[in-house]
Amino acid sequence: MTESLADGFEPVSFEQWSEAATKGDQEVALRTILEDGVEAKWLYTSEDAIAADPAGLPGQAPFVRGTRAGRHWQIRQVQTQPDRVKANKEILEDLNGGVTEITLRLGRDGISISTLDHLSEVLEGVYLDLAGVALEAGAAAPAAAALLTALWRENGIAPDEALGSFRYDPLGTLARTGELPTSPEDALAAAGALAADTARDWRKARALAVDTGIYVEAGATAAWELGIAIATGVEYLRAATAAGLDPAEAARQIEFSLAVGPDQFLEMAKFRAVRRLWARVLEESGVDESARFSPTYGVTSARMITAVDPWVNMLRVTTAAFAAGTGGADGITVTPFDQMIGQPGDLGRRIARNTQIILQDESSLGRIADPLAGSWYGEELTDELAQAGWARFRDIEREGGALAALRSGLIASSLAALADEREEDLKHRRRVMTGVNEFPLLGDDGTSPETVDRSSVEILEPDVTGETFSLPALNPRHDSTPFETLRNAAAGSRPQIYLACMGSIASHVNYANWAKSFFEVGGVETVPSGALEGNEDQASTFKDGGFELAAVCAGRNQAPEDLADLVGKLREAGAEYIYMVNSTPELNEAAMNAGADELIKNGANLIEVLTATLGRLGVEVKS
Repeated sequence: MTESLADGFEPVSFEQWSEAATKGDQEVALRTILEDGVEAKWLYTSEDAIAADPAGLPGQAPFVRGTRAGRHWQIRQVQTQPDRVKANKEILEDLNGGVTEITLRLGRDGISISTLDHLSEVLEGVYLDLAGVALEAGAAAPAAAALLTALWRENGIAPDEALGSFRYDPLGTLARTGELPTSPEDALAAAGALAADTARDWRKARALAVDTGIYVEAGATAAWELGIAIATGVEYLRAATAAGLDPAEAARQIEFSLAVGPDQFLEMAKFRAVRRLWARVLEESGVDESARFSPTYGVTSARMITAVDPWVNMLRVTTAAFAAGTGGADGITVTPFDQMIGQPGDLGRRIARNTQIILQDESSLGRIADPLAGSWYGEELTDELAQAGWARFRDIEREGGALAALRSGLIASSLAALADEREEDLKHRRRVMTGVNEFPLLGDDGTSPETVDRSSVEILEPDVTGETFSLPALNPRHDSTPFETLRNAAAGSRPQIYLACMGSIASHVNYANWAKSFFEVGGVETVPSGALEGNEDQASTFKDGGFELAAVCAGRNQAPEDLADLVGKLREAGAEYIYMVNSTPELNEAAMNAGADELIKNGANLIEVLTATLGRLGVEVKS
């Protein structure tokens, strides 16, 4: 094909397009505000180019385009099975199934490990010089690192062959739990010492992690996540250099772990931006151009994982993994779709790892470098996000750094306000979650969650002595929680509402489908009338069904007087409360004048309306 797709069409100028897009209304802004003032224009042209080659080359400073051109990212899977024998079996299954790195979560919500023998049992059969082992042990990370290094030595793993990440993140632990077993200053000093020891003894291992998961769960937007990540990285960089490492060596001891959500382009830009910002920090620290990077990992965000309709989690994590992979992440952890309903099962773990394998190999994403590069939209979005993240970083630094911002409450208060705003968007469906606040699935979802007994999990204690330090922990708020509260309250009682649908199915189906999605978000099953002969039949069907509530779904071609008559007949049939599903202004007015109790439409507060609806059906919703 050699001819242009535009052949035969008159050229259109940007001004002509703008005029048509705004219909002549110059007050209409041809852009969408994403978050933190970051904007997405509706159309980008070459005039939006921010530089001839703003992202540079793959594998070169400022590493916007990543560090792994031509190489696959690492597939890292988290293991939380408390039973050590089962955990070992699952780890070997994961590795044989394509996983390249394993994360061992220790503690009350993870594997029962407190001794070297325990760790050896869990990792029996794992080739420790081929498969990287990452640790999630909270404040006990240095003690867990000591166990892992002892296991390396016991298995004869050479110091330059051991693969692992101890992931000590004392500030992240403080933010999540509100406690450290020692002062934060001592914890940072211990982090620096661990980094220095690791750099000296285990060349391919890393000691420290900057994990943004808790901050995103507590409400962080992409810009705040970037700002907190860079500020925390600076704290660890200072700690490691204070322990004797030069800045380049210190950077090699840090890995960034970003929470990845379902906003594809924003997340792609976020990974590009974090490398740019960190390269700037390392430049100011005197690091040579070729070493101005630390590995960046992506973990599908816990904030978006739901217990209701968990199958949809597969879609969310696939989009997130796609974004992280194409954004240049060095490794990705995909959350099993059944994470929130119990211990992840075989299917959940298999789908999690296969999601990445399909993206890398069958979709060939592992063979490409930075597909966003050169896109006017992608480059400008990366730049805007980097600027916004740098501004948040400067806010934190003015507070005295990441630790000071945790102590003063700057981070907690800022994220809480953002979480409130996000929750309001979800409640009013300005932000949509399929299966949660739109298109819910009622009834059996077909899952069989495994429950595990964690009462006897052995805990690895931090190897420190001193007075415990505490401050208020951040408050994780998952997106689906308010809606799951409604659904859990309704479960078992099967509350119902009658949909009084007027006219033919073709005339009312859109209104009925909207009402179905609206009420079933709260666990209220809708029973549509279908196309009935008239209002007498509607009233009779309502009464015979033993319903208490009704919602009128009237198409635009209904007569106002007929609608008013239906409202009256439903009331005579015993309707205790009648909703009018938003239609034309004339029909809405007719229904309300006839005695309908409430008009429901897009933008309504779902939680308020549905909590009241459940209350009218005798279902108490406990906050």
